[in-house]
Amino acid sequence: MTKKATCIWAYVGWVGFIIAICQSCKDECKFHLNQALVWNIFGSGLALVGIIGMIPYIGWLLDLVLFFPMWVFLIVVWIIAFVGVCHEQEKEMPLLGKINIMNK
Repeated sequence: MTKKATCIWAYVGWVGFIIAICQSCKDECKFHLNQALVWNIFGSGLALVGIIGMIPYIGWLLDLVLFFPMWVFLIVVWIIAFVGVCHEQEKEMPLLGKINIMNK
């Protein structure tokens, strides 16, 4: 698989991230693998915290005021990162891009 294809797979959720990690050109894609890992962790944590939204009234209010804007932010960040991958650029995601989990 090419470098660009591996980087694109990294942004397709956890399954895509695992596929990208298993590819031979993962050393060339460290930047995007790190960005995708941060995005996946943030999204998974937000989904787990979103369980609070099941509580009547208080949870609904929190969903409307807190979790919905965070999901919109997460989608916008994903679009920015995905466009960067398609143009073969190493663009950091807003706010999340500074987090470095994998060694570069």
